[in-house]
Amino acid sequence: MELELKGINADSLVQMLKASFTLENWEGILLIADRLYDEVVDMYHANLRERTAGQRVTSFNLQRSMVYYFGYSMCLKGIALQKLGRYSEARESIDKYSELGWIIGIDTSGLAEVEYYREIATANRYVIDLNEGNIGILPEYIAYLRNNEEELLPGLIHILESAIHFNYNIDEILTEFQEKVSAMEEYYENQRNIRYYIDYFYLKARYYSINGKSYDAINILLQSLESSVKLRDDTGFRKAVALFEILRAESTHSQREEYRLMMQQILE
Repeated sequence: MELELKGINADSLVQMLKASFTLENWEGILLIADRLYDEVVDMYHANLRERTAGQRVTSFNLQRSMVYYFGYSMCLKGIALQKLGRYSEARESIDKYSELGWIIGIDTSGLAEVEYYREIATANRYVIDLNEGNIGILPEYIAYLRNNEEELLPGLIHILESAIHFNYNIDEILTEFQEKVSAMEEYYENQRNIRYYIDYFYLKARYYSINGKSYDAINILLQSLESSVKLRDDTGFRKAVALFEILRAESTHSQREEYRLMMQQILE
């Protein structure tokens, strides 16, 4: 894959990373994240030279603290590597943003970013463990999610992915957090969090279908489809349609009719 990234500023690279995440373009994320990291390293070294020379430190017109760009680039790279199954490399990326307190010249907002990425690193190490089949950490991870509500939906997505891959039961976990997820619906319906919201319902439908609960799975799929259309999430829509068609033979007449009406509305 060829991407011309030279000359693109740090904040534009951040926007490219966000778009690539929404499109699940993992290979693209690796290229853009490395470019952003290299860009911010160059800025940081330039700042160090200016500090040493007693000169005024250049801001480079960054919209956020420099800590943010270090953390965001490696966090997205780690997620992409995890999605690609390259877990040891993902751990290396996590190590790079787990402790950013070494950065010289951190202001108040930078200190907050240091703490944020330290917490994200903790969560993402649990995710790698789950992806490697270490389900023994589930109780510890669930305890972490209970105390870190902002990580709840991403966390449940990772647990669903692991349960689907390694074929184990998480019904009690889904039941425990069902009300909390419903209460967070409005928050996750903004553009920044579409992927989490749609993916949760899609994966929950897959999990139920694998475990012989086709009726429940299809109802959840219809909900996912409705949200995908409402939020204009093409990636989630395609996956939900594909799974519905696989399960069509197990659907009821009313479910098929609801699906048909939804497709008809799109054409209109």
